[in-house]
Amino acid sequence: MTRPAAAPAPSLRTGDAPPPAGALWYSAFGGRYNGPEPGWFEREDFPWVRELERDWTTIRDELLALARRDGSRLGVYFNHAMAFPPKSWRTMGLLFWSWRMHGNIRACPQTMAVLSRLPQVTSASLNALAPGSNINPHQGDTNAVIRIHLPLIVPAGLPDCGFQVGDEARAWTEGQALLFLDAKTHFAWNRSDAMRYVLVLDVFRPEFSAQKAQVCANVLASIAMQGIYQRLPALNRLSGGFRLALHAMMRGALRIILPVQNRLGR
Repeated sequence: MTRPAAAPAPSLRTGDAPPPAGALWYSAFGGRYNGPEPGWFEREDFPWVRELERDWTTIRDELLALARRDGSRLGVYFNHAMAFPPKSWRTMGLLFWSWRMHGNIRACPQTMAVLSRLPQVTSASLNALAPGSNINPHQGDTNAVIRIHLPLIVPAGLPDCGFQVGDEARAWTEGQALLFLDAKTHFAWNRSDAMRYVLVLDVFRPEFSAQKAQVCANVLASIAMQGIYQRLPALNRLSGGFRLALHAMMRGALRIILPVQNRLGR
């Protein structure tokens, strides 16, 4: 398979020892993920996937109608360096590591009704990838979740439009979920002449579900700190210990804020 043209990907640490089986891993602290799990999960192994796929046209029609009615809801992905060309990857969030986007949630009652029947959904967003663009190779925030792509509009098959985890590329098929480990290196491309739309979900792996609040606070704190460092580059000169202390403070605050934020705006 011919790999898509891409901007240089962010460098990844190599040679890290694999984490112990069953151990939580975070990209903010753990370097490159080398865990033993497979990159792909098979949809047939998860009965709840049928619930999601059964109503995929309902989800497609509701989300795309909202995005087309109010284009401002589809914002450029916050890390512009993740896509090439920059700003070619847009998202409309519903849930982000348990942080609820109440305005979008209220506008998508049918989609949320479907998601409520799935176990431990912690993130959900509509993702749009522009023609002639790609999402650069990267690893996710943690190994605690299974990431799901539910393809809504796929303008072409392989090799022009597709998704790769590790060394294996797969095509998106409208209405058929792809499940993978977000911690593994992955990337996407759309070399067609039309937009590609996918619903992206995170579902907690059963072995980590009891730690959901901890994981969500950890990841949100890491993402918030990335934004702070980008806006205030001088902070990058702080000692590692001080930066860890800042992260711990942010994480502790989020453990308190998240339950309150979830209840507000309902």
